[in-house]
Amino acid sequence: MAPPVYTDLGKLARDLFKRGYHPGIWQLDCKSMSSSGIEFFTTGFATQDNSKVMGTLQSKFKIEEHGLTLTERWNTENWLYGEIMQKDKLAEGLVLALAGRFQPRSNAKEGKFKLGYAQEQFNFWSDIDISSSPILNCSLVLGHKEFLGGVGCEFDVGNTKVENWKVALGWTNGEQATVHGELMNGDSWLASLFYKINEKFDAGVEISKISRTGGGPEGVAGQAENEVPAQQVPQDESGGNLMFGVGMIYHLDADSLIRAKINNAIEVGLGYEQKLREGVTASISAVLDGNDIGGGNHKFGVGVALEC
Repeated sequence: MAPPVYTDLGKLARDLFKRGYHPGIWQLDCKSMSSSGIEFFTTGFATQDNSKVMGTLQSKFKIEEHGLTLTERWNTENWLYGEIMQKDKLAEGLVLALAGRFQPRSNAKEGKFKLGYAQEQFNFWSDIDISSSPILNCSLVLGHKEFLGGVGCEFDVGNTKVENWKVALGWTNGEQATVHGELMNGDSWLASLFYKINEKFDAGVEISKISRTGGGPEGVAGQAENEVPAQQVPQDESGGNLMFGVGMIYHLDADSLIRAKINNAIEVGLGYEQKLREGVTASISAVLDGNDIGGGNHKFGVGVALEC
């Protein structure tokens, strides 16, 4: 089995802090499949503060005999997106894709060519803009037994300049435990630990230092947009934002679970998810300002997922 792509390194720990929390919004997700084999995905959001509504509609169709996947997507910003991907047909582990998006209102358009190749001990992925000043993104993950190592970079082809780079090291024992460390641009870093204590209880820890110049890691508790005012985030001696978080999931039974997380800004996240019936799952979540329980910037969210 090939190693994961670079963006999936440390995902088990990251999901403890991100997945299932939707502070300040109402969210509806729908997934269905037609009799002809076309998959439909619909996602809608409504913010609770200004009632702004956003959403996407996506369809996906697979032509198995040719290894092709056709994807189309539209969102409420009136962007039209399309992608054609071929996988494992020209060679085992080879992925080729061409993607583009277009906004009729502004006549803005973008295109990308994507290439990936994975074998038992490595996973390479890249994409490049189709433009006069292309940006090349590429990453490589190597695996040896239970150890993983990865590198990634963003390269400005026109100016022959590396814009961003990152390296990662990790250890994994399947779904039981993972250790992940990542360095970005020499001034931002992230370390995480995920451990499955038993069949019902998952726990994780993340600590990161985010550079003031940007380019910091994602997935740290409390780093979702608008969750923590900047003045509440502790500063380390080098001038960056130092964050530490602990998260957990506890499965009450086969159909329900609770989530919790807390970080060093005393921001507390709580969530509850319940499968109401086959194909219907509801969840509620809250992100609380522990520094001011009586009048803080608390955010609550409700989500419903439908599948048929």
